[in-house]
Amino acid sequence: MQIYKLEQRIISILRDSGKPMRLQEISRRLRILPKTKEYSYLLKAIENLITSNIIVKSTRRRYHLQEYLHDALITGILKIEHGKGLVYSDEFEKPITIKRKNLFTAFNGDKVLVKLLGTKDKGNQYGEVIEIVNRAEHKFIGTIEEDAGLYFVVPSDEKYYVDFVVPPRKLKKAKNGSRVVAQLIEWENPSKSPIAEVVQILGRAGDIATEAERIIYEFNLPIEFPDKVQKEAASIPENIPKSEIKRRRDLRDKLIFTIDPIDAKDFDDAVSLERLPNGNYLLGVHIADVSYYVQPRTELDKEAFRRGTSVYLVDQVIPMLPEKLSNELCSLKPNRVRLAYSVFMEFDTHLNRIGYEIVESVIKSKKRLNYDWVYEFLKSGRKPQNEIEEKLLEMNEFAQQLRKKRFTQGGIEFETVEVRFVLDEQKNPISAYLKESTVATQLIEEFMLAANRTVAEHIEYLKRKHKLKVELPFIYRIHEEPNLEKIKGVVNFFKMLSINAKNLTSAKAINKFLKQFEGRPEKPIVHQLLIRAMQKAIYSSENIGHYGLGFRFYTHFTSPIRRYPDLVVHRLLKLYANGIPNEDELTRLSKIVDIASDQSSEREIVAMEAERESVKLMLTILANENIGKDFTGTISGVTNFGLFVVLDSIYTEGLIPIRDLLDDYYIYDEKNIRLVGKRKGKVYKFGDRVATRIVEVDVEKRKVWLKLVEYLS
Repeated sequence: MQIYKLEQRIISILRDSGKPMRLQEISRRLRILPKTKEYSYLLKAIENLITSNIIVKSTRRRYHLQEYLHDALITGILKIEHGKGLVYSDEFEKPITIKRKNLFTAFNGDKVLVKLLGTKDKGNQYGEVIEIVNRAEHKFIGTIEEDAGLYFVVPSDEKYYVDFVVPPRKLKKAKNGSRVVAQLIEWENPSKSPIAEVVQILGRAGDIATEAERIIYEFNLPIEFPDKVQKEAASIPENIPKSEIKRRRDLRDKLIFTIDPIDAKDFDDAVSLERLPNGNYLLGVHIADVSYYVQPRTELDKEAFRRGTSVYLVDQVIPMLPEKLSNELCSLKPNRVRLAYSVFMEFDTHLNRIGYEIVESVIKSKKRLNYDWVYEFLKSGRKPQNEIEEKLLEMNEFAQQLRKKRFTQGGIEFETVEVRFVLDEQKNPISAYLKESTVATQLIEEFMLAANRTVAEHIEYLKRKHKLKVELPFIYRIHEEPNLEKIKGVVNFFKMLSINAKNLTSAKAINKFLKQFEGRPEKPIVHQLLIRAMQKAIYSSENIGHYGLGFRFYTHFTSPIRRYPDLVVHRLLKLYANGIPNEDELTRLSKIVDIASDQSSEREIVAMEAERESVKLMLTILANENIGKDFTGTISGVTNFGLFVVLDSIYTEGLIPIRDLLDDYYIYDEKNIRLVGKRKGKVYKFGDRVATRIVEVDVEKRKVWLKLVEYLS
């Protein structure tokens, strides 16, 4: 019997009892008989706990927890962040910090009992784990390594801070260098290694297919749809009933078309634009009516809720809905009759929306266009050859007017630059390029924003129309005002770099500030720094507006194929179109909306992190294929251990270690965030241009090391 395990059980018994206990009572609770080998272990465990000042033996030969421990024992969930533990408990606002040596045998996600050890600066408490109350399931990605006949799995995730022993019988044919999914079997003694078993072999560490598969397991992304979901999807008829077409607004003769990325497979939004006799514009946004096919509480709905969103990795898409729906029945393919949910918005000559309609419709898209072709056409200046090209010119002019008005009324003109890749047949990256905002993407963006805003404002209209005293259950897309401390930190950072950034507390000031970086290499990094200082947009049943867009009311309505909130929004709109439900039904809907909002926000974060890691992997692989080659780049970060540089043309970020800056002894100026040469006074700071050489790449850890070749500016 493990002494450590006994100690934990004794602590639990005394804590749960809440009163002193005799040795016989403790042994009886543990089912340990006197004069046995286990009884000697029990005596040793009690002696250890007394020596550690955790329990006390009273004069009446009873044992109890130290008096101060009754208030100093806290139960909470452990999170491992940046090499240390943080225990979050309902009893404290701030987490309790646990040093590595005081983690006992706890891992990230475990419910633990913590003994408080003291308080540091600013009231931050620290402690040590003395018991694992409830062990979470621990499956993780790692690499098998052999040492003197023993096999270990070295975790890829830094949250698992030790190597695990794998008994030979638990290897499942994994070999030295294999990338595997492993699972914790047990860990009772912190002075020994934890024991794990191999659950699945992914492949050879470093291979692109293996590393891509690793991301899927790291984020627990669901690849296959359960059989019952596939069967339900397969049972959906492909033909639309005539009765369903008859009851909808028939738009099949209208000039409606889609504009999407060139490699898109699902088309969930189409657009139209008409000039009315009174000179006003009638903008139509037509969205795939997924809610017709995916009914509440069906297997399809449950799976869509669980996934929350489609995940767009570099080498594959993990869809929210099965292919029959996402790529076929719900996809607005050209010359196919499709069910849609349409929003018609009338704008006057001053771009004020003066009316709108939200209707169930049936459409037939006339053309599938892609952003690249539309951009080239709009930029070419050539005369239109057909009615679609004529309409594109009209749409572009209208969209740019909408965009200009939005920014003057409070929207922030952030530009998020996405790295995209050209892949070969084996899905290896050949090259990288930047996907930037163009007039083509802006056209669709403005039309979708208008539709989403209109739908959200429609809910407020219904509330006023029916004189409701309660909110109508709905999912909003909200964005809080930025944290002033974070904004202040970014402003101070820019000031250190001699960048004029006076007051960035308003959208107008931020837009003015961003304009000075047009055409400069540090533009994307500056935009990214400010975006990070902003709050994250989330889904919520409580509307507080969208700061970044400058909208009082906003939702997501336009992508129900790939986002669950949009599907719920469609259902709610249809429900309210038939009348406002009674109070009991509204209460039930509120609960559904709350749960869906929280789940969708959580799944969106997982998807974004997985997509970010997928891009980072491909960038690392590109760097690995260019070891020894020189690239110019921009310094994106300065630390006490070196310079981070984003390379031109392949867009990988790498590190120049401070130890490799050989022309001087460099000191990190923390106040001004720069490196300064002690003898020559040479300065390296954010935004400087340098020439570098790729010298080392670790694909597994997704890290790149560079050598400075020349300082350029």
